[in-house]
Amino acid sequence: MSENSSSNGNVNHPKHYSGSSSLECIDVMILLFGAKAVCYFCLCNAFKYLWRHRFKNGKEDVEKALTYLRMLHTYKVSEDINDECIEAYSGKLLSLAKDAEEEYTDNK
Repeated sequence: MSENSSSNGNVNHPKHYSGSSSLECIDVMILLFGAKAVCYFCLCNAFKYLWRHRFKNGKEDVEKALTYLRMLHTYKVSEDINDECIEAYSGKLLSLAKDAEEEYTDNK
């Protein structure tokens, strides 16, 4: 994902998820629900954005899916989470996201 993306503010650290504190919503979710639950949340959100990208926000939704898959990987590694379901589906979604990303790269 390009750092120069015009949608970058809506993809990485959107202001509406931090409110009046320095913590983002997802950081508080980890504190409340644990990293493994947040990994599943990231997996489901990545799926949602890939499901709808052709019908709603196009490339921005693919970028959001990739962002959630990166977060999933970060939390999984940092918390040493070994879960076969997370492994299997995150790999499949990453492959789908890369394919979808190419659709928008090819259409420049």
